[in-house]
Amino acid sequence: MGRVKDILQELMKEMEISENIRLKIVPMKKKIASLSLATNVLRFNRNVVKFLNDEEIRYILIHELIHLKIRDVNHGSLFLRELSKYYNPHETYHLEIEIIRKLSKLTS
Repeated sequence: MGRVKDILQELMKEMEISENIRLKIVPMKKKIASLSLATNVLRFNRNVVKFLNDEEIRYILIHELIHLKIRDVNHGSLFLRELSKYYNPHETYHLEIEIIRKLSKLTS
């Protein structure tokens, strides 16, 4: 699970996020990850992390860190504009499809 922490630390530098974020790798029933804007706790699902490669983990962490950076939980134009700094729409689509494909194998 150290690789999630390592990737998170790299991304925080890259995204210029200086806030203290507590990472918790915990079992989650319905989510891959979540971030509390009130407590700055980022939870990453322990049950799925072992099935994801580093780029997929990076994508998920960027997704959550964007919520922190813009202080908004929605996926509106501000979120998408920020996401486009890291991934173009084609890359986003393929990463999300691959993550969903892997997760669907876990539940079937």
